[in-house]
Amino acid sequence: MKILLVEDDLHSAEILLHLLAESRYTIDSALSAQSAWHYITTYAYDLIILDIMLPDSNGINLCTKLRQLGYTIPVLLLTAKDSASDRVMGLEAGADDYVVKPYNFQELVARIRALLRRYSDRDTLIQELEWEKLRLDIRTNTVTYEQQPLRLTQKEHGLLEVFFRHPQQIFSRSALIDRVWSAGEFPSEEAVTTHIKTLRQKLKAAGLPIDPIETLYGLGYQLKPKPVQVEDMPIVQSVDITVQPVASIPLPEDDLAQSNIARVQEIIATMAKKLVASLPAKVAILRQVLSALEEGKLDADLRNEGYMEAHRLIGSMGSLGFPIGSTIARQIEEMLKSDFSLLPSNAELLLKLINDLEASTNPICPVPEAPKFQFQHSHLPLLLIMDGDANCNQEIETASETFGIRVQMVEDLATAKEMIANESPDVILLDMLFPDSTDNRVTVLDELAQWEPKIPTLIMTATGGLDDRVMAARKGICSFIEKPTSAEEILDTVSQILYRWRNNRYKVMIVDDDPMILEVLRSMLESPEIEAIALQNPHDFWQVLEVTSPDLLILDLVMPDYSGLDLCQAVRTASMWHDLPIVFLSAHGDRETIRQLFIAGADDYLSKPIVEIDLYTRILSRLERSRLLRQKADFDGLTGVYTHRRGIEVLTQLLRLATRNHQTLCLAILDLDLFKLVNDRYGHGMGDMVLKQFGHLLLQNFRSEDVTMRWGGEEFVVGLYGADLQQSVKRLNIFLEAWRKEIFITMQGESFGSTFSAGVVEYPQSGATIEILYRSMDAALYEAKASGRNRIVAVGDRSQLQH
Repeated sequence: MKILLVEDDLHSAEILLHLLAESRYTIDSALSAQSAWHYITTYAYDLIILDIMLPDSNGINLCTKLRQLGYTIPVLLLTAKDSASDRVMGLEAGADDYVVKPYNFQELVARIRALLRRYSDRDTLIQELEWEKLRLDIRTNTVTYEQQPLRLTQKEHGLLEVFFRHPQQIFSRSALIDRVWSAGEFPSEEAVTTHIKTLRQKLKAAGLPIDPIETLYGLGYQLKPKPVQVEDMPIVQSVDITVQPVASIPLPEDDLAQSNIARVQEIIATMAKKLVASLPAKVAILRQVLSALEEGKLDADLRNEGYMEAHRLIGSMGSLGFPIGSTIARQIEEMLKSDFSLLPSNAELLLKLINDLEASTNPICPVPEAPKFQFQHSHLPLLLIMDGDANCNQEIETASETFGIRVQMVEDLATAKEMIANESPDVILLDMLFPDSTDNRVTVLDELAQWEPKIPTLIMTATGGLDDRVMAARKGICSFIEKPTSAEEILDTVSQILYRWRNNRYKVMIVDDDPMILEVLRSMLESPEIEAIALQNPHDFWQVLEVTSPDLLILDLVMPDYSGLDLCQAVRTASMWHDLPIVFLSAHGDRETIRQLFIAGADDYLSKPIVEIDLYTRILSRLERSRLLRQKADFDGLTGVYTHRRGIEVLTQLLRLATRNHQTLCLAILDLDLFKLVNDRYGHGMGDMVLKQFGHLLLQNFRSEDVTMRWGGEEFVVGLYGADLQQSVKRLNIFLEAWRKEIFITMQGESFGSTFSAGVVEYPQSGATIEILYRSMDAALYEAKASGRNRIVAVGDRSQLQH
């Protein structure tokens, strides 16, 4: 079985890697959410062990992303946070179990095994898998034949378990590599053949009269059906694998043999020595934080570094036999949280905690005192509710914990103003019947609109008349909610507003050599709808343009070296940017200048001095119209992926970026097998349904930075930036397996499935232009079709991967 461990605490991770490897699991390890996501989208896992606190994100967000995208892999969360709200958030995000640090490693391994058993068969807990007196004990990870143990390597054990768990499935050699080998290993397909040969020899030497593994030439390997004796022939045919259920999960002490317990204790003792040796370096980081605090120079980066170091020590010290050190580390972590008001006056207490932490690995160390300060809530998005409905407010506050949102309620406008000034809420929910606003609601909205930075605001009302809606729209309200509405629906709308504000804003690139004007323009445009990218040096223009891919350009006309006119003409000569909206700013408003700008390719012109409302309104309006036009022109209406034209433009840009940044880039052409028969037999309406689902699945399975396009008809092209040939083939293999599971049902109730063939090439080994690369991958596609379809052929090693 294959497990992904996502843990940035190297000491805890190393122990788990040792213990799980002892239990013959295949383990991949990731230190961050980003690298974990790369593993998840590349390989198939039976379990994910996920730490909540990671350097670049948190485990709950990653878990939520997994469930939203349809991944059903069981997830076990690890955390040093033991509050009820943290546990609820983790389980609501889709986790299957939750373990609090510090933990007992033997118990943790037992819970991992129990979770794997529970998900390997939802109806019964599998304890043993059997084939002709050859037994694989899931509980102890041992293999016996006629009750005599067999000495198998980890890879041999993993291969046998894959065949036993999936007796009806055919596995190609590449599929076995994905399931049995870890991501850091790169065996050849011949290595799989060698391991299976050795496994067969060991089974034969143990006395097994029949080889249980069948070779299907051109396809792969499969477990043979059990030979049935005539005298044992049942009335109803039995399944090939014998499953022996048990009534309950054994206790951790029973789950490990005494020899295994001794091995666990040996590993923990070794890791404890490593932790003690590394503690001075960790304490040194905390002392840097202390020094900066005493000098009044503590910045956010150093504070966060100390916070993460303390957080990691909570789990590693507690799990390795230093509970007092773990408690002290937890107190330091609380002090260094970003939402705690840490002042130079706290330096004395922090010094004492650091000294106690340093001494906590000694045989006798002081017992820490309880901290003498109050901790604030977690730094979650803050929703300010300006509503006099107490019952509704209470329901929202109760449900908010599940959504990961803090709630603060105010009863009058004066308190609301003070709250906005001091707390800077992320979203405001305003009832139109809020006190002070019944007769003066326009004034309330005007005041909210004047706050900087702007705060997204939602209106809630029981009337919902056209006058109210028009007025709200004119005031820039993000959403209009009509009562009665459940607390869950309100919070769901708030979550969507937060997501759009943080992740889906228009990008506007401003180029002006005057830093003062640049800052003024940036502050005018920065809003929930727009992200402003400021550039002062025109020499960096093209590089920033390609990296940021803005939705609109604002250019100053007069600049040194390169004028705005020069930049505009350069943009219009590139097909990639021919429809990018360009707005000019200039103090020159004569007719001839304006005529030259429009001839060069400008879309709009604003004269200086700039009026804020005029600038913002015109820019936002042009952005919205431009996005609507691009949506129609750039994306295939049926499948949702890029059109052929737009896809070629984006792929050309990726080729340039790959050359400049010395990155790998792979292209694959995918062609649906026998698609004409689908149209002929079931009609073009059903064919369109297949194409639509194929496009949807492409977008779901590949990253946002990858390019997915419809080349024409039933042919699609995928560009994988930063992936080499082997990684690309593996990801396409996963997609092929997912596509084969799709079932389509006709109006007559007839069901059918679909497969595809693919050719894969790598830039620049197979060519330096789109045309040459296409010819190479088309040749590989032809080879895949000629070899029987339903497979992937890669140019280079000509490896064939089939499912």
